[in-house]
Amino acid sequence: MKLKKLLFVMLLGTAFLFTSCSSNGAKTLEQIKSSGKLVVTTNAEFAPFEYKEGSEIKGLDIDIIKAFGTYIGVEVEIKDIDFDAALLSVSTNKSDVAIAGITKNSKREQTLSFSNAYYDANQVVVVKEDSTYASLSTEAAILEALSSTKATIGCQRGTTGEYYIEGNEDWEFPGISNTTCRTYDNGAMAINALSNGQIDAVILDVAPATIYCQKTQGVKVLDVILTEEEYAIAVDKGNETLVTALNEFIVKIKEDGTFDRIVTKYFGA
Repeated sequence: MKLKKLLFVMLLGTAFLFTSCSSNGAKTLEQIKSSGKLVVTTNAEFAPFEYKEGSEIKGLDIDIIKAFGTYIGVEVEIKDIDFDAALLSVSTNKSDVAIAGITKNSKREQTLSFSNAYYDANQVVVVKEDSTYASLSTEAAILEALSSTKATIGCQRGTTGEYYIEGNEDWEFPGISNTTCRTYDNGAMAINALSNGQIDAVILDVAPATIYCQKTQGVKVLDVILTEEEYAIAVDKGNETLVTALNEFIVKIKEDGTFDRIVTKYFGA
């Protein structure tokens, strides 16, 4: 190839890179609109926020992100992958957004940008109804009992529950001393392990914990809140056009009743 022709091709390729994506590689809002598709990653193991019914992915988060697709006028493609991989796919530009009951915190904000919170969530403890933990009514009493009995505590891998049990400086969790953390692919597996006597307790978000306990005999949610969190939608770091659109959308659906209708659909009135 002649030098002038090679130089022209290189310049053309460089121009294409700058026009096809944002400076960090992520598609801007306008580029997503132009493509006609919003690529979404989730982890469909967290009912009622995301779960599978046959081959279909459903849930509160799924309804929200599909409504956002309608809001910006694009098709929504949802990919069900591991929770950690769902976040990584956004930061490596393999997807545009991730929604999976994701808690926004300073550690995740190092590599991701987030929408404003759309849902307030809490971590709770699930125990067997006939266990010595079942009557505990304060966080201090629960932590003391779990520590003194050297309990094995289950949780979903990569979630706030794991960080709460093991301790994490970025999340400002000291950890539960003298306990063993056992992680599972999803909350249902952790609850089943508790029911079968393989572990002593489970720490999980209150919404899925409540649903799992309704379906599993002999276990209960303790009426104590361990942490208060905010769920937000993750995008690639610095993708401000997409963050702005998501924030405007969240305001809209909370004002026009769409959000309340979605929540009622999965939780009841």
